[in-house]
Amino acid sequence: MIGNSKVHHGVPADALVKLKPHKLGRHYHKVPQYISEAANKYPRLIGDYFLRNFRINLELQGVSVSEQIASEPDCLFRSELGKIGFSISRPLLAEALECYYGGTTLPSHEATPISTSEQRMRDRLGRDIAEIFGRVIMAGTSLGQLEAHDNAYDQPLWEYLVEFSLTSHLTSTTASLFIYLDNQLADLLTSKMALPGSSQPAGDPLSNIKRLPVRLECVLASVQMSLADVLALQPDDILMIRMHERCDVRINQQKLFRGAIFEDDGALCLTSLESVKSP
Repeated sequence: MIGNSKVHHGVPADALVKLKPHKLGRHYHKVPQYISEAANKYPRLIGDYFLRNFRINLELQGVSVSEQIASEPDCLFRSELGKIGFSISRPLLAEALECYYGGTTLPSHEATPISTSEQRMRDRLGRDIAEIFGRVIMAGTSLGQLEAHDNAYDQPLWEYLVEFSLTSHLTSTTASLFIYLDNQLADLLTSKMALPGSSQPAGDPLSNIKRLPVRLECVLASVQMSLADVLALQPDDILMIRMHERCDVRINQQKLFRGAIFEDDGALCLTSLESVKSP
C-alpha cells in the first residue's frame, strides 16, 4: 500500500455504526427512546392482559429496542399502517397455554415441535399484544385490523425489534416477548415526532381521557387507634383486625363503589355490589 492509511483507530469494522442513507435527516435516532418511554409509561398493560385472560401474574423487568434483527418473527401481521411481527419465548407460551386450559404442568421443551394448540395461542397473543403495543406508541390510535401476512414476494424490511422482559410470579422465571416494526411503521413514528405538538395525544380528547390508567384502592380492613398506641407499636406486635364484609373501592380517596372479595381458583377477585358512581 502506498501512502498513509485513512483508518486511525483500533475499532473493529463490525463494531462501527453503519449509516443508512434513508434515515439521514430524519428523527430515526429518537425512535428507540420514544418507544422505551411510551412502554415504560404504562408498565402494567401487558401484565394486566395476561392476568385478565390467563391468570398469569407477570411483572415487567425492562424494555429494550434494537436495530439489529437476528431472527425472523414467529407471527407476521399486516395492517393499514404497516407490518408488525411477534415472537414469544416458548416457556411463556406454554405457561399461557396451560393456564388457559387449566393444566397442572408447565412444559418448557424448546426442542420439541410446536403443536397446533401452541400455534393458535401464539397467533392470538400476537394479535392482542400487537394491538396493545400499537395503541401505546401511536398515542391511542389503533393499528386497525390485523391480518396474517404470508406473501413470499412482499417480505417486510424490519427496522426495530422491541423486547419485553417479563418475570412470572408463578414459575419465578424470566421470559421475553418480541415486537417487530417494519419501515412503514418506523416512518409513521418519525412523522409523528416531527409534527409540531406531536407530544399531544391524537383523537377525541374524551376518548384519550378514558384510556388513562387509574389506580383502584380496595380497603380490606381498618382499625381506629389512638396516636399514643400507634407510636408505641414495636416490630412483631400483632393487631387484632377483622376484614370488612363489604369493601370500599376508591380512586384518589374518593369512593367509587362497594364490593366484596372472593376466591376463585386460588386468585382473589373483587366484585361490585353497587353501581359505579362518578368520583
